[in-house]
Amino acid sequence: MCPILFEIGAPPMWATIAIALVFGVIGLILGILDQREDGDRRSVNLLRALPMALAGVAVGAAVAFALQRWGPLQVRGWGTMLTVGFAAGLLWAIYDTRKDEQITVDLLVDLTLAILVGAIVGARLISAALNWPDFARDPLELLRVWEGGLSFHGGLLGGFLGAAIYIHRRPISMARVADMLTPSITLGYAITRVGCFLNGCCYGAPSDVPWAITLPHLSGHGEIVPRHPVQLYATAASLVIFGLLLLIRRHLNRQGHLFLVYLILYSLARFGLEHFRRGVSGEIFAPLAPLTVAQFASALVALLAAILMVWDLRRAGRDNPAK
Repeated sequence: MCPILFEIGAPPMWATIAIALVFGVIGLILGILDQREDGDRRSVNLLRALPMALAGVAVGAAVAFALQRWGPLQVRGWGTMLTVGFAAGLLWAIYDTRKDEQITVDLLVDLTLAILVGAIVGARLISAALNWPDFARDPLELLRVWEGGLSFHGGLLGGFLGAAIYIHRRPISMARVADMLTPSITLGYAITRVGCFLNGCCYGAPSDVPWAITLPHLSGHGEIVPRHPVQLYATAASLVIFGLLLLIRRHLNRQGHLFLVYLILYSLARFGLEHFRRGVSGEIFAPLAPLTVAQFASALVALLAAILMVWDLRRAGRDNPAK
């Protein structure tokens, strides 16, 4: 468990200048790349890129000032892994669509940002609904998303809505976007669960297996109980699903079906992993005991995804009857 990876203190003057210069160079490079996309790749006007460089310097100086004013900055494990997860998902999507002329890097970056915002909002709202007493005592806790406490099902719904809003009136279907980003979602989820492990949230049930871990913040009456590292189980399961999706996607002929297969596989894995999990999502769902809240949600998602697949296949059969 390592909720805080390290702290960044107030930088000295030389570091402030270095930060500003680094951001300035990044701005200059972005300005040059923007020129090459708009016109002749062989001729680059550095003066036209100068505003971007100056903007970069300003951003760097603002970062250094913020550290001086409000530092030290705590770099948290969960927030770091969430960022790494989204970055890895974006890079995979860029690599995976490199031969698709309709999908540009700009579109993927903008789409990822829309999904990120929607996913965080949706995940936080569902998490708050499941654990409302804690949030009611401190409503500002809703804004501290970097400390963890997000729901995957809420994030999936929010991210889906964010993507739908972004691609509205764009010449690309939501089903195609879902299939295109499904491997990225799987990879990003696997990495983010490592953040849960570092943060000590989404923890497992007490266990005596050799690889059990201890979480000091869950000690009761001074006793620290070993627990299943269920967060890492989720990471391993997601990586297996990632590999399976890459193997079977060439055999799926209908748009949206790769995403639906992912929902089914994820839901099955989550249903099983809930046996080893405790916490809010591990609470019993009273109307269908002994199922937990997450098991009920997973079963519902898997059922709906399967129904959608069957319905779409039957519709395709009616539209293209065998001759």
